[in-house]
Amino acid sequence: MELGIHFIDFLPGAEKLAPTLAETAKAAEDGGVTMFTLADHFFQMEGVGRAENPFPECYTSLGFLAGRTRTITLTALVTGVT
Repeated sequence: MELGIHFIDFLPGAEKLAPTLAETAKAAEDGGVTMFTLADHFFQMEGVGRAENPFPECYTSLGFLAGRTRTITLTALVTGVT
């Protein structure tokens, strides 16, 4: 069985976003998870937090994670279409 993680909770605050995201993806990779996904929403989802809460741009964040991981598949689970 393969496991994936969808990372959606960006509530620790803007100054902690990058380290939290990188540490989570690296821990997932080190733990044997094979896929790590992000959503390309434009605002934080209401069920998770307020629209004003930080929600980083998906593809820039995936590029950031590509520089900090080696083997895990990084992808967007949801992409905004305009």
